[in-house]
Amino acid sequence: MRFDELFLRVMSKLGVTKCFGIVGGEAEAIRFNKSFGVDFYLTRHEFVAGVMADVAGRLTGKPHMCSATFGPGLTNIATGACSGMLDRSPMIVCSAQIPRSQVKFNLTHQCIDNVGLMSGITKSSLQLETVQDLTARLPGALQCSIDELPGPAYISIPVDLMKEDVPDDTAFAILHQLQSSVRGKAAVPSSDDVALVAAAIAAASHPMIVLGNQVIREGAEENVRCFAEKINAPVICSLAAKGALPEDHPQFLTAANKYLDGVYRRPILGELFDQVDLMILIGYDFGEDLKPSLWGGNKPTIEINSFDVPMGEVFQPDLRCRGNIAHNLDQLTNYPLPRKVWMESHNRLKHCFDQRRPVSHPAELTDISRIIAAASDSLGRSGIMCSDVGLHKQYAGLLARTYRSNRFLCSNVCGSFGFGLPAGMAAKMCHPEERVLAICGDGGFHSTSQDLETLARYSLPLVVLVLSDSAFGLIKYYQKLSQSEPDRNLTGFGHVDFTQLAAANGVDSTKVEDVTELPVVLERAFRSGRPHLVEMEVKYDYDLLHHVA
Repeated sequence: MRFDELFLRVMSKLGVTKCFGIVGGEAEAIRFNKSFGVDFYLTRHEFVAGVMADVAGRLTGKPHMCSATFGPGLTNIATGACSGMLDRSPMIVCSAQIPRSQVKFNLTHQCIDNVGLMSGITKSSLQLETVQDLTARLPGALQCSIDELPGPAYISIPVDLMKEDVPDDTAFAILHQLQSSVRGKAAVPSSDDVALVAAAIAAASHPMIVLGNQVIREGAEENVRCFAEKINAPVICSLAAKGALPEDHPQFLTAANKYLDGVYRRPILGELFDQVDLMILIGYDFGEDLKPSLWGGNKPTIEINSFDVPMGEVFQPDLRCRGNIAHNLDQLTNYPLPRKVWMESHNRLKHCFDQRRPVSHPAELTDISRIIAAASDSLGRSGIMCSDVGLHKQYAGLLARTYRSNRFLCSNVCGSFGFGLPAGMAAKMCHPEERVLAICGDGGFHSTSQDLETLARYSLPLVVLVLSDSAFGLIKYYQKLSQSEPDRNLTGFGHVDFTQLAAANGVDSTKVEDVTELPVVLERAFRSGRPHLVEMEVKYDYDLLHHVA
């Protein structure tokens, strides 16, 4: 058995079923044969392959693989690896290396220090040197990818190693001793820590619960619901944790970040946090951009989390309760904790958030809130919205209704342009039974739009909603914070007819001229069972309310 076949069979035995990527000069040495146990999906750009592996890992909790060639193939896929690292997705990133005898970093053709390049943006970075590494090092890399805070593991494979013959008895012995990786369990929480947290909660008058994505990764959503109902505290979440508590639940207020005031066109953050006297952070991750500066950074804070997310001087909670989130919450729920009375300000905000629309005269509003409402309604309670990065992401994250975990996906911590289309493709592969919508600004979308052809080639019935304003909208917003008018030389670009681009790549398309048409167009696109691009012009209000750092 040749090494390349054995490697793929080993990956399959360890639980990897899909690989996304582009093969280069190593095509003579590695054969992605379906019979080896790993299905290969050819993309048009390596970044797309990386994001697809990232999102597939988020949705399944199991590492998926992306693969690239040496040199520029690896540097292209590196941003996808960074996406998985910062947004905590289990994934395997592979690339070829030139033959070992020719390796001279930065001197030989397409030869760079693969392991060194990737070590800063992965949990594990290694190069396979011998067949023995398939048992000595590879299983540990996959285990590292899924344990604690998940993330990418990188594997470099020299071309000459790929072509080596491995005796069949050796190969079968290797395969026989391997088994699929299983995520390690968090420790049992300390009863003393739980007691301290319970006392702090009992003493607080107006606590608030903040949810992070670790709640979803640990499957602790039901435990959160029971705990929130027990103490009757209001709940907010990061964009990455949308759906951990259904957004129509009586305890739920809103997803939150620094754009909240601007999207709702009123100073909401002050009302939301001013009189809260205890922040209860569950599964919290500072990187998800729901920062303590939003609540002033001076309130008593409890962190309940399965694993440590060390922030040093950047952020330190007053009390920590480490160990399995579900067990922590179950123990707390068993304490005789008093039910809290909501502040009148939170009751008012609950009504505002339930309406999901900015507070302004209709004539003063742009269509963006109506667009998000139509997109959200088209997905129902279980459809998946994948948002690209841009100003529209803030509206989508704060206004879209999400009722289940992993039904709103975005590049929350990494924030990489071009995320929407590959995220949508991966989500549709993982959940073919659900409606999936990728919502993109034209700036981010056109950075990966070449993979419309990939969408068509694999006949994925994904609906892509492109909001067109011929500009980098989020950059215009940031420019507006410091000057009267954005500099178009830095933010504007020429008009692109994305419906024609879709047609050129074999994707159905519709251009929407009036927002009132959008619900019907989206419904028709979903019912068609085909990949479909919907383009609509959008205008943003760049005079958003004061920005919070």
